[in-house]
Amino acid sequence: MKKLVVLKLYGEFDRGFQVTLEVGSEGSSPETVISGELPSATELVENYSNWQSTYRSLGVASRYITAKQTGVNDSLETQKEDCCNLPWELLSPLNWWSGLEITFRELIAKTVRVNVSFKDQKKECRQSADDLCSSLYQWLNSDVFLPIEKKLLEKLNESDEVRVMIRTKSRELQKLPWHRWDLLERYPKAEIALSPPEWESITKVKTPINQNQVRILAILGNSAGIDVDKDRQVLENLPNAATTFLVEPSQEQLNDQLWEQPWDILFFAGHSETQNQTGRIYINQTDSISIGELKYGLKKAIAQGLQLAIFNSCDGLGLASELEQLNIPQMIVMREPVPDLVAQKFLKYFLRAFADGKSFYMAQREARERLQGIEDQFPCASWLPVICQNPTVVPPSWSSLQGRTGEQGRGRDAGTRGRGDAEKRELKRRREDSAALSNIAQVFRVSIAVTLLVMGVRYTGVLEPWELEAYDRLIRQRPPELIDDRILVVEVTEEDLEGYQYPLDDEMVAQLLNKLASYKPRVLGLDMHRYQPRGENREDLISSFADNQNFFTVCAANSTDSNYASPPEFLEKQLINQLGFSDLIVDSWQLKNRNMRSDLAVTQQPENKSRTVRRQLLSYDSKLSRSPSACATSYSLSFQLAYRFLYEQGIQPLAVNSNEEWEFGSVAFNKSARRFGGYQSLDGLSSQVMINYRSSQPAQKVTLKQVLSGQVDSKLVKDRVVLIGYTAPVARDYFDTPYGKMPGVWIHAHMVSQMLSAVIDERPLLWVLPQWGGLQWGDAIWVLAWSITSGLLVWALRSRSLLYVTLATGTATFILYQICLFLLTQGGWVPLIPSALAIVSTGTILVTIEKQFEIVEKCDRFGTSM
Repeated sequence: MKKLVVLKLYGEFDRGFQVTLEVGSEGSSPETVISGELPSATELVENYSNWQSTYRSLGVASRYITAKQTGVNDSLETQKEDCCNLPWELLSPLNWWSGLEITFRELIAKTVRVNVSFKDQKKECRQSADDLCSSLYQWLNSDVFLPIEKKLLEKLNESDEVRVMIRTKSRELQKLPWHRWDLLERYPKAEIALSPPEWESITKVKTPINQNQVRILAILGNSAGIDVDKDRQVLENLPNAATTFLVEPSQEQLNDQLWEQPWDILFFAGHSETQNQTGRIYINQTDSISIGELKYGLKKAIAQGLQLAIFNSCDGLGLASELEQLNIPQMIVMREPVPDLVAQKFLKYFLRAFADGKSFYMAQREARERLQGIEDQFPCASWLPVICQNPTVVPPSWSSLQGRTGEQGRGRDAGTRGRGDAEKRELKRRREDSAALSNIAQVFRVSIAVTLLVMGVRYTGVLEPWELEAYDRLIRQRPPELIDDRILVVEVTEEDLEGYQYPLDDEMVAQLLNKLASYKPRVLGLDMHRYQPRGENREDLISSFADNQNFFTVCAANSTDSNYASPPEFLEKQLINQLGFSDLIVDSWQLKNRNMRSDLAVTQQPENKSRTVRRQLLSYDSKLSRSPSACATSYSLSFQLAYRFLYEQGIQPLAVNSNEEWEFGSVAFNKSARRFGGYQSLDGLSSQVMINYRSSQPAQKVTLKQVLSGQVDSKLVKDRVVLIGYTAPVARDYFDTPYGKMPGVWIHAHMVSQMLSAVIDERPLLWVLPQWGGLQWGDAIWVLAWSITSGLLVWALRSRSLLYVTLATGTATFILYQICLFLLTQGGWVPLIPSALAIVSTGTILVTIEKQFEIVEKCDRFGTSM
């Protein structure tokens, strides 16, 4: 996606800046506008001044000139003679030219720094550049600017192509190396541009020119000490370009060219400079002119469609400032004096990328970054080129610069008189295309295209919420199953708590455990966090676990709060064999995330809203945890209970297969891949499976009071899995499930039942169509099949009315729904929403194509009869 980011800055470095951020999609109004600040930064200005001083003291041939040298050739010779008298060790090519002001394409005399080597100068320049970048990082990472950075991180993706426009009046701000902003370096398709705070939209005059070439006016100005022929060679080799060269023209010649015909690109190579905020270009050996001296000619060129000005010369921000007042669409200039070789390389890299089809901004970024390859010779070369952009204009592409012809009117007589051979051939082609719709190949082409589009959209996760909602609806519509008689749930209800304090004290829990222990359950799970002592007789509670090794309690793996850790009195053996984590995987797609959430009974915890549990976590690797946990186990409560029950049942062994998946007997619990069914962003690492819910209530239940009062038949407990947990609303332990709100203890019961039923009863676990890693090719074939089905229905009914086609498409969608429901009863989760979208989209596209061809054919018949 293409994004536009505008950063408006108002203020001064000694007082700080007010900042406004605008973020939106390219070509539309901003979706986000927020304000922020940047503090004062006098040190940043000093570091920039130091860098500029060291950079300009380098001795490399460049495109900078001053009035001192214009037309004074003997002073250059004098400098050459003086240079010949220097010590021999200073007469290397670089040191020789550093004594002349043919540095940075410039021509004024310098004082030769005989005591500093060029190597040391480059080192000094790089160090000052590092200092400047460090102070820039520090400034942009200040606390008052953090809301801006956070909003950018929230709104931008690494795959986005981003134009970042810095809008400010401050020349010092414009000169900063914004491309080194550490936040923007995260986005490989982002590029910086400078933009004026005040601007006007551009009204172009349509011209009757009919050509398919980019029209370039290239001015090759004063070339003393530099090689502008390299620039000329690059321009001459451009594809689909018509370049007119003006070699050292007079002001009159240049002005005439701007007036007499339209141009797409204006290019200048030669010497230039900025003095007192005014830019000047040296158009020949004796003359220099400012932008103001070409004001009317440039305004005419802009009105006739001039899109881009490239000043491949030194110190161009002054030129940009004046051109912005004329509302030129966009420019590329050099911030500082530019070495001759750097200017040549940049032009070659930029125009090659731009002409090859890259966007204007991406061509600029590629060219700028490629300059880093010569920074061993020319420090900070990649800092120099910068875009200056009129914010009302969308940047051009190379193809859009070609063939921009004016619209010429055409009368009816001209349009209907005497169709030639070309028009007859066109009419024949249209009829052949219309007939091609009856060909089944057309159906396959459209179906494949629709399938690729739908699966591509699904891949991004856009369809995930709708797929999960459809999954929940299908789950609820499955026929009910018998309850699992291997499981009993002991509920602590609101009525139970009327006579006791919440949470239950240790003595009451110990009584409950001892009472149940007398009935000899095969395994018991206490879904209550008991880290803190509550009331008296704590030792009785701990003894209940010590005396019954088939009793389990819980901790919270995803919590750093020690209150939800394992009981501190547990021995190491108990931590391994009698503890399971109670965490549930919660889908909160409304919040656009996936959270591991724990069913903690804490009064401070807000009520769970829109948090649906569809997956079961069997175990996890604590090394992958985002934060240290106070929970001492890697196994879930449901896993521990099922394992102990199956172990007592004599089903062995428990193993880990070659795919690192748990295996009980002959049943493997295949962990979900990163993309599984409708899910597109699972971690793919933890051992998790979908919960194949049995029904709204998978087991029998009793209450706390019934157990303590002896009203429970011992047969309900003996040799069963017993789960104890709160169902009272005060516990706030409720989660969304496909069957609606459900207490955490009942979700654990579903998980245990799923594992026991899969191993003992061969009840299917939920499965999806084949896939290869994250590539869901089985789902893609399924969607393609339904897309083709829809296409064939439209093809078969093409001669019928639209009502028939609509009914047929609706019938196909209904059949799809019923098949998906049937397969889900067998454990299969196949794509419903993507397939339904494919059915509707394929049918709509084919019907639209058919109707369009009918309209074209009628128009052709009408035209022939005229």
